[in-house]
Amino acid sequence: MPERPKATTDSLGSVFDALPIGLYIVDRNLQVVSWNRVREQGPLGRPRASAVGKPLRAVLGKGGFEATEPVLRRVLKTGRPHEEVVETPGGLYHVRRLPVRRGKQTSHVLSMFEDITAQRQREMQAIAEDRVAFLGQVVSGVAHEISNPLAGIAGCAEALASLAAKGSRDARREARQFRDLIRTELYRCERIVQFLLHSSSGSANGDQPADVGETLALALRLLERHTALARVRLRTSVPKVLPRVRIDSDSLKQVVMALVTNAAAAMPEGGTLRVSASRRGRLMHLDVADGAPTLAERQRVQVFEPFATEGAQRGASLGLAVARGLLRSRGGDLLYRPRKDGNVFRIVLRVAAR
Repeated sequence: MPERPKATTDSLGSVFDALPIGLYIVDRNLQVVSWNRVREQGPLGRPRASAVGKPLRAVLGKGGFEATEPVLRRVLKTGRPHEEVVETPGGLYHVRRLPVRRGKQTSHVLSMFEDITAQRQREMQAIAEDRVAFLGQVVSGVAHEISNPLAGIAGCAEALASLAAKGSRDARREARQFRDLIRTELYRCERIVQFLLHSSSGSANGDQPADVGETLALALRLLERHTALARVRLRTSVPKVLPRVRIDSDSLKQVVMALVTNAAAAMPEGGTLRVSASRRGRLMHLDVADGAPTLAERQRVQVFEPFATEGAQRGASLGLAVARGLLRSRGGDLLYRPRKDGNVFRIVLRVAAR
């Protein structure tokens, strides 16, 4: 490629520097011939002086070059542009590889990097808000429909008690036992309804800060005889002294129980399920870790989506969506963290003011 006049080169360099996107150009030998100012910035940036005139391999390092080389070779060979979205530790980027032709041959490849992290976050927030609004409508409808038969169950329980008073001693005793079971399950259903309504509204009014240690202990005690936990070993790591957190005890208990049963169900062949708690400044972390196969990339993206499923063992993620919305309404969050030997769902809570 004939050498350009210095004035032309300087002019192009000024144009490249004025662009609000990262940009560099390599020749057919994959040697860097241009590197603009934006490409110098950020966690993956490199000073122009250490890039221009150097082999791309030396500039990007082994890992970066091995990921980039095949794409650049393809553009040089075919003369066709290439586009992709790449996620890096520095953010999310729309990457374009454009062929630069001299005659019939592609002599250079221009690579452009547009940071779309903020744009994607806005898009995902808008999608999440729509889904939460829809979820709120569904939950409110479900709660309303459940409330009606619950009233009928309560009436039947009282009628059963009245009838038992006219029977034998054994019949009365058995009827009272059934009555108590109905009342217990009725109360449980009512708590579920209140939980769903509370979750759909996102209201935190009236919440009393929960004692993390007591709530965790109660949730795990209620799950001791749960069939899903019969095949797993439960290990806990919870400090004796923990602060109160900005969520009511009942809501936190429901979230913990949902995560623990999901984790246990994901290990049908057995394994170790770990529940741990730790404080990080003004935040509390409660981790529920299983030994199930790590979720695939597609499953990780959908794990908190309402009505998306993660397989028969993990169940519908409506519960995860509700739990996350509930926690976020209290200034907390529910996060997913993959591990080599399993999965971690992390409850993030704010420490309550004293």
